[in-house]
Amino acid sequence: MQSNLTFARRTVHFLSSLLFVTLLVLPTADRFVRFAPQTLMMERDAGKLVTLTGDPATWIKWFDTLRRGYLERHYNLRSLLITWNSFLDTFVLASTSASSQVMAGKDHWLFLAQDGPRNILEDARSSDPLPEASVDVLVRELERRREWLEKRGIRYLVVVAPNKNTVYPENLPEYLRPRKPEGHLQQLVNYAKAYTKLDIVDVTPGILEQKMTDQVFYMTDSHWNAHGAFAAYRQIVAALKKDFPAIVPLERSQFSVEQYNWLPGDLANMMGLAEHLKEDRIMYFNKDWFKARGLSYDGPIDPHYFEYPQYSVTGNTKLPNAIVFHDSFWWELLPFLAESFDKGLYVWLLPQTNTEFRFFDTALIEREKPDVVIDEFTERYILPPLRGGFRLKNDVAATAP
Repeated sequence: MQSNLTFARRTVHFLSSLLFVTLLVLPTADRFVRFAPQTLMMERDAGKLVTLTGDPATWIKWFDTLRRGYLERHYNLRSLLITWNSFLDTFVLASTSASSQVMAGKDHWLFLAQDGPRNILEDARSSDPLPEASVDVLVRELERRREWLEKRGIRYLVVVAPNKNTVYPENLPEYLRPRKPEGHLQQLVNYAKAYTKLDIVDVTPGILEQKMTDQVFYMTDSHWNAHGAFAAYRQIVAALKKDFPAIVPLERSQFSVEQYNWLPGDLANMMGLAEHLKEDRIMYFNKDWFKARGLSYDGPIDPHYFEYPQYSVTGNTKLPNAIVFHDSFWWELLPFLAESFDKGLYVWLLPQTNTEFRFFDTALIEREKPDVVIDEFTERYILPPLRGGFRLKNDVAATAP
């Protein structure tokens, strides 16, 4: 009996050791053999390792790259293990954590939870208002931009797009749903309208109205779809037409709606679930054809630009010229709003941070001399931090108490 127990223990120890060694060896083996399936992952690149030389400066750069997560991001089998973990959390346990970058809600709806240091869903759930000092600093900066443009005879329009969780709170896990009906975005808009001359268009009401008949955000993506974008377009173009009566708003009847390619969204890619969570992409086709055509931008590039700007041209000189500073939500709007401009220039900018507002390129405006400048922000990129406030360089008043 004792010998049988000893044999069993040794067998368990041997198999455990074998499993441990196998798990250690597999990533190295995959580096040479590539036996694991390649899974698409959308995440920030940790950078490339510099070549070490006798120059101590290369040692510092090499170490900094390692410190920023190079080994973690280049660990073989990483994407496969993330996929397995996400599949288990989403489809089996239904237990994605609020601290995860992506949160799985009802019926496999996905929501962006973490954006840098900020937890979007936790902040939206909080019943605490935004720090008034931070709201004032932000609104004061937007008003300063409006005044600068007004002196040059240029119209200024601020456009704010809602987060997905703002439009579909019912699809969040119950413990992450907002506690009060008026959210932080509404607080910001109300403050701007009360204390400034800003023309600020929060497109949330029109999107919520459209939601009653169509799905306006993708389930697996953080962005709105064409239904949501067109609802937003109708509100923006109504604000523009007040100063530019030559603009003729596009009507819903001008478009046919088609669905193409069963594809995953950015949130599914972040979780490594591109092969498991897919949905049709929605396209609006103008029955009368779009007039706007693209042109390449050949001007100087600023470090604040996310990527190269691009032009659109309709050739209709009765329409205004525009510069649009925007984030990724603009791309679904672009085909519609490009029809409202003789010439439009679209600049995708890096988002603002707790220490620096999103860039406002006055040099570009001086060169282009547009009739209107549009600042488009997604809710998560414009709201000031819920805690801590802004800590802007050379601005003592920006720090919340």
